[in-house]
Amino acid sequence: MTFRSINLIALVFLNLLPFGMFAKGNVVDTTKIKYSIQRIDVIGNKVTKYSIIQRELTFKECDLIDTATLAKELVQSRLNLMNTALFNFVAIHYVLDRGELFVYVTVTERWYVWPAPIIEIPDRNPNIWLQMRDFTRLNYGAYVMWNNFRGRKETLQFIIRLGYSERYGLAYNIPNLGKHQRSGLGISYGYSRNHEIGYKSFDNELLFYNDEKKYTRQEQFARLRYTYRKVIFNSHAVEFRYNQTKVTDTILNLAPTYTFNGKNNLEYFSLNYFFAADHRDYKPYPLKGWIYTLDVTQTGLGLLKDENFSFLKLESGIRFHNQFKGRWYGAYGIKGKWSSSTQQPYYVQKGLGYGDYLRGYEYYVIDGHNYGTFKINLKYQLIKPNTIDFNYFKSDKFDKLYYAFYVNAFFDAGYVKDNLYFLENSLNNKWQYSYGLGIDFIGYYDMVFRFEVARNRMNEIGVFFHYFAPI
Repeated sequence: MTFRSINLIALVFLNLLPFGMFAKGNVVDTTKIKYSIQRIDVIGNKVTKYSIIQRELTFKECDLIDTATLAKELVQSRLNLMNTALFNFVAIHYVLDRGELFVYVTVTERWYVWPAPIIEIPDRNPNIWLQMRDFTRLNYGAYVMWNNFRGRKETLQFIIRLGYSERYGLAYNIPNLGKHQRSGLGISYGYSRNHEIGYKSFDNELLFYNDEKKYTRQEQFARLRYTYRKVIFNSHAVEFRYNQTKVTDTILNLAPTYTFNGKNNLEYFSLNYFFAADHRDYKPYPLKGWIYTLDVTQTGLGLLKDENFSFLKLESGIRFHNQFKGRWYGAYGIKGKWSSSTQQPYYVQKGLGYGDYLRGYEYYVIDGHNYGTFKINLKYQLIKPNTIDFNYFKSDKFDKLYYAFYVNAFFDAGYVKDNLYFLENSLNNKWQYSYGLGIDFIGYYDMVFRFEVARNRMNEIGVFFHYFAPI
């Protein structure tokens, strides 16, 4: 045998070793052998910059990684990219060639520019409007939302909204500043005015006053926001805010505590800090993972002459999402709010029934300075996530329809502490709870539609509609 033949046999032998040859009588576990990621290619990003996509990947070029670990990292990286809301579909796979890894990321981008008319419901939730069926209580106008502006995940927004609740505003947000894309900066300004506003709660229902000849409330705000995200799952934000609210004398006659010290003009600065540790698989409708949030706001910084009220507000919550077995899923979470002062203007204090609520209490507000809630859901995946292809759409942004259906059973409970309005509102300072059944539809572009039948503590049964995830 020639020397050249011996070299050839040795070369073949060495190349076969990583793929399962015997070593000292034991089989080599090829999934534990580490390989170098030679290249990461992105396919389909016609607008989005490569660096924006790379920021969401949990690995990078030249990393040494075994295939078992890489398979898990590909799953997590795909979820990270989907949660940016920049893409309709994401697929990631790798190829192992001659001891080197090549990763391919294929994305289908969304439609990013939405110049569209506005027809929206101004109430706290759609069920309030459906109860009244008053078409004069609608907002209309136009807005321009430019997501992924310049391909850098920036957002640019203009809004002109007329009708029941007028609003004019603009906002610009840059989330990925610096070499490592960890910092962000945002700025926004808005002006709104209303002929009709809710000025107080009585029997846990919001009372409204309407003046068709003049605006009962005018508001303007300006905000400067700084964000920081060192790791993918944790984000921080600090926001400096200016708010000004003017109301008519009639509002103060009806509700003297609507502002502070009976003044028509409520003007103040505030400082907010927000933190989120978000490990959910799909943010619009999570099935696995968890999220913890902390929201701290100091309202009234003493920077203005008449800014003579000050209080600290702390909100925090944690939610868990689990897959039990097969198509069965569960979710549960707690949330609480604490305020340092009970003497707050009605305009700035919010209990349950606004952004946060108990299912079955959609028609009620429970005002107060402190509250706590607990929610639990049991879900069954009635129809698994599926995709329908439409051959007659030329754009890949609209040629597929994604959908899924879930049925769920739920239980909610909460308590609101109130020292100011409890004499006129029987639900305050008492434990409230509800339970019921629902069906959820998950669709294209993060759409969520929920139909629920709920029964509350007063034995009232209602059918309710929502367009966001319950927990």
